[in-house]
Amino acid sequence: MSLTRRQFLRAGAITCASAAALAAVGAADPASASERGSALKSLSDASPVEEGTYGVLVSSMAVMSDTHVDDDAPDYDSNFENALDDVVQRWNPVDSIVLNGDLTNNGYQYQYDILEQRAQAAGFSFPASFTCVMGNHEQMGDGTHTQELVESLHANFLERTNAGSIYFDRYVGGSHVIALGPDEYVSPNDVTSTDTFRLSSTQLSWISGLLDEDQSAGVPSFVFVHEPLTYTVTDSYPGGWGYENSLENDADLRSVIFSHPGAILFSGHTHSYPDVAQRGGGNLFVGTGSVAYAYAQGETYLTDDGSYDSLGWLVRHHEQAVEFCMRDFLAHEWVAGSHYVCHL
Repeated sequence: MSLTRRQFLRAGAITCASAAALAAVGAADPASASERGSALKSLSDASPVEEGTYGVLVSSMAVMSDTHVDDDAPDYDSNFENALDDVVQRWNPVDSIVLNGDLTNNGYQYQYDILEQRAQAAGFSFPASFTCVMGNHEQMGDGTHTQELVESLHANFLERTNAGSIYFDRYVGGSHVIALGPDEYVSPNDVTSTDTFRLSSTQLSWISGLLDEDQSAGVPSFVFVHEPLTYTVTDSYPGGWGYENSLENDADLRSVIFSHPGAILFSGHTHSYPDVAQRGGGNLFVGTGSVAYAYAQGETYLTDDGSYDSLGWLVRHHEQAVEFCMRDFLAHEWVAGSHYVCHL
């Protein structure tokens, strides 16, 4: 996204409780789960439910995106610091803080230094306490998008986030998390939008295989990609930033996701007011907003009035349901009308 439009951790290993919950979820008969109903429901109380409400807690994640840390963006830096402090001081422990792309403004080493400093100041370890997803700004650099520059910036991301690849999967608590990223170079001369964000056929085949396995096991897949699929979340429709400036091979990823209804796709990029939507055969699509600057509800970059929020999600995978609680980091409050649950 163009800047002109103007985080206590549980151990990453699966706890005994999480392992038990995962086994229970995996043993569930998919048909029975479907019969219970998987429609997304809104809860009147904005606060997270009591543990045990939907069975054993499998995992808990703080989901943030678009932090855009930089030395010349003090407001963004302050908002990131504030969000991390909020998680430490006011939340129950989480298994990981997921940063869903655009961690930095340009992907430069000094910006990762700032990210690490802020994490450590809040009492976290970077990158161990985090799950980092690559965004378009991690390969932005000076904006020329030459192959040499992009490869150098990819190397920065891999080094500083300790990721083995631009795309990867891991277990957070007992939940399967899949992180996607732009592993295929695209020349700016060959793009259909202002972004050069493309997933390779190898990556698409890889994620399809992982989703097949989760679907067979009857467990949800938590998939994170910085740029949204069109026609899913706020601002991903014609005229929206997430429609005009997004994945180069949208149709390819769409085919994979929509053929696996247990896949929950989280996307950022638009800085729009976070939302959860159910599309197609039951997939959930989650807009992850922005910590640096998020547009108010009903606003987009087209109606930008210069006043911004700082928003994210608590996402909890229970034995019997997935729960989403929106967080206003500036007000330190759970957001009324933005607490959802989807039964498994």
